[in-house]
Amino acid sequence: MIPWPQVAVLAFFATSMAVITAVAVRWTAFARSYSRAGLVLFLLLMMAGMFVGVLVYYARGGLSGEIAGLWTATAIMSASVFVLFVGFFRDYRVADRPEGSPGPGPARGHLVATVIVLVLANEFLMGWSFSLLAGTFPSGLGGILSDPGGVVTSAILSPWFVFPMALEMALAVRWLRSEFSGLVAELLLVQPLIMLCSPPTLPLFLWQVVTTVAASLSMALALGLLFRSIFRGEALSRVGLLYATGLIASLGAMAGGLYLWAEDGNQWLLAAAVLAQMIVFLAAVAEPARFGGSPKEVTAPSGVDPSLDARAAGVAPGSTGPVR
Repeated sequence: MIPWPQVAVLAFFATSMAVITAVAVRWTAFARSYSRAGLVLFLLLMMAGMFVGVLVYYARGGLSGEIAGLWTATAIMSASVFVLFVGFFRDYRVADRPEGSPGPGPARGHLVATVIVLVLANEFLMGWSFSLLAGTFPSGLGGILSDPGGVVTSAILSPWFVFPMALEMALAVRWLRSEFSGLVAELLLVQPLIMLCSPPTLPLFLWQVVTTVAASLSMALALGLLFRSIFRGEALSRVGLLYATGLIASLGAMAGGLYLWAEDGNQWLLAAAVLAQMIVFLAAVAEPARFGGSPKEVTAPSGVDPSLDARAAGVAPGSTGPVR
């Protein structure tokens, strides 16, 4: 284990990376042009290059490892500049469009999916590389060749993954809070707390006891919010229902993962649940135009917009006859 001053330096860089990632997620929510999308991808690829450079250094070691890591990081960062250039070029090209009119925007689905993949990859690479720098992983690449599953789960549940991710989620919710309302907004507020409550993250008995209790209470709170919404008859859009269902499913997996970890130390299900929760969260906050609708009062107590059920049954909303 390295001295505390070096841990503090790593914590500073991890916090900085978390803030930058949260900014990138916020920009993704409002990116409607290629240049803005390119700027988001540029930031995320730049960070990925730094983390990969650290891993290359540990893979080779010595002076040659330092040189190889530096060149690898430089190559990835250079490629990220190309992505930014292409974005600006596509926005301001003059062919096939009237002078002064804006260029077409990027496909939102592709952009959001790419950002989710890059954020997950960056968080994993940071958890892995910073664990190596902090001395909590074995030398070399931390035993990735002998026990790849163990390295992956340990990196995901490490403090260099969990704490920055919880901070990113909290900042994203803070900055995008006004774009959401109703049940979705309430569940988004709970998710950073659930992410933070990861008992295996620190090898301290008090931490593990407190976070186990807090995780259970947080998951119960999320379920309580959902049941309250259903009881009040608040409508959810199709995508809102999809978000709530995905979150509850990930929380169920997390509860199972906590049991397996407490029973025999198995962490794979808990790590998978953490990733699933991140995907659900990022998919929602990156698309506030789809997930941020206000709930409506309905007569049906199911909590689902009756018009959705009507369409599924082939009946036009507000009518008694079939859709023609």
